[in-house]
Amino acid sequence: MLRPERTSSRAGLLDWVFEKVASGRDEWPVEKLNDELNDRLKELSERISTLDLGEDSLGPLLASGFRSHTRASEQLDTILSESHLEVERSEVPESEPTHPMTPLELSRELKRSLGGASRMEKAKFKVFRIQRRESMPPSVSTRVLLEADGLLASGELLQIRSVWDCVWIQESSSWRLGELLPIRFERSRLKARPFVEVSQDALGGNASYFLQLQVGLDQWRRRLDSASGMDVYGHQGVSVGDFDGDGWEDLYIAQPAGLPNRLYRNQRDGTFVDSTEWSGLGVLDTTGGSLFLDADNDGDLDLVVVTSQEILIFENNGKGRFERRQNTGLEVRHREGGASIACAAADYDSDNDLDLYCVSYVFWAGAGARPHSSYPYPYHDANNGAPNMLLRNEGNFKFSDVTGASRLDVNNRRFSLAASWADYDADGDPDIYVANDFGKNNLYQNQGDGTFRDVATEAGVEDIGNGMSVTWEDYDGDGRIDLYVGNMWSAAGNRLAEQSGFGGSASVDLRATYRRMARGNSLFRNLGNGRFEDQSLESNTYFGRWSWSSQFIDYDSDGREDLYVSNGFVTNEGVEDL
Repeated sequence: MLRPERTSSRAGLLDWVFEKVASGRDEWPVEKLNDELNDRLKELSERISTLDLGEDSLGPLLASGFRSHTRASEQLDTILSESHLEVERSEVPESEPTHPMTPLELSRELKRSLGGASRMEKAKFKVFRIQRRESMPPSVSTRVLLEADGLLASGELLQIRSVWDCVWIQESSSWRLGELLPIRFERSRLKARPFVEVSQDALGGNASYFLQLQVGLDQWRRRLDSASGMDVYGHQGVSVGDFDGDGWEDLYIAQPAGLPNRLYRNQRDGTFVDSTEWSGLGVLDTTGGSLFLDADNDGDLDLVVVTSQEILIFENNGKGRFERRQNTGLEVRHREGGASIACAAADYDSDNDLDLYCVSYVFWAGAGARPHSSYPYPYHDANNGAPNMLLRNEGNFKFSDVTGASRLDVNNRRFSLAASWADYDADGDPDIYVANDFGKNNLYQNQGDGTFRDVATEAGVEDIGNGMSVTWEDYDGDGRIDLYVGNMWSAAGNRLAEQSGFGGSASVDLRATYRRMARGNSLFRNLGNGRFEDQSLESNTYFGRWSWSSQFIDYDSDGREDLYVSNGFVTNEGVEDL
């Protein structure tokens, strides 16, 4: 396996980065061990990907006396069976006994678990728990996640997701698999893909689609001056709204700094036309989010664009063209120095116009410089980021900062990434939930008198994690709106938080907090008494990988709300690139 190494022997500015990237150079040698085991798992994933599962292929990966069982693939329960989709699942106790298994028997078991796949598109392992064992020869126990996609001979799509407990034994200076215990196994078969990629069909008639939207961030960062302030993470977004009042939804797509945001008008035939220049919405600044809303109650949609330096608002002239309104009171964000990243609108004070809650992350340091702030501290409960703001709509595109007057300045500097309004307590006014990147989230209950109170702790939704997104929906059909929060599932976080030395002298509760932060997303069921019940594990909705955003959607029109979670992280094809 290739490791990040310096390309020359000369000292460089990135030496401190390489020292952190390369495993085994710090106080966590277990990560170097993880790399070694991943090399063996990569060999196994290649066998699965190519369906090279003969006993001769598997034998070199197994220790002498290898043990396993066959319960995971033999005792499957069908948990969903519809015309287009079937899902089977099994749960096996961690105490399930294993028995000696030959490479041929393991070959048969793996082939059976793949359900007769004729081709595999991918197979990938992630180690998310690892512990050394006191034994001779040296051995290690791991918990790994296997995800595999393929095709059946019938043309059906196949997806495998399984959790394995493995014991590795060092034989002849090499780690070999000594025991395999699949404790969770899920196999899904889909007759046809429910969605078809139509981006090029819909947008391909525009030069901007090929010249800008289809060009990756890495290429732009090599071509655009660093003074543009382009963000490598790609924190942009898409807003949907009928800006021209023709009954069809249009798209506003934010781009990296230095490239103009684009407005695409729906042509009512499945295609969109680039209307950016005509509309006057080609904003070049770093845009964290945008929002269509009728800010002046004139019946058409205006547009709020949240840039890192200030919040812009554009008035719709009723004919689909926009003009920026200035001296609106939104400029207060620039004076505060906070780099805004998103906003959410609601009529919090019941005066029949929409107000804005704007969230911020760090402090702006000027064009060409990185936004900056103090490091979040403590990591699990940071409250030293840039402040969020509530901006009250006074009419005629005038807004006033009422953050303090509304008591939303409490717990208000937590490196926020998203916020969403909903009347969770059904008292007739909107409340707001704020997802924060470093630790505790906020649930501000609207008191009905223009003020709010942070009730996240007593409501049971503080949800300590790396909050990225929030969405509301009555997923169980009981008439009460429930809450889903996007966080991060981190394999490395799970590995390290389980180590005996993790946290040093920290309390048991604090170590548990950090284990929770690596767990992933959260689903909270509204109990109707001001409290929520955490259903994340029971509902199997916690695993969303490195989640950024999520949304409830009844994609199959069966009357039940499903969840779509977008995820990913910075990556590149070249392993030598940081």
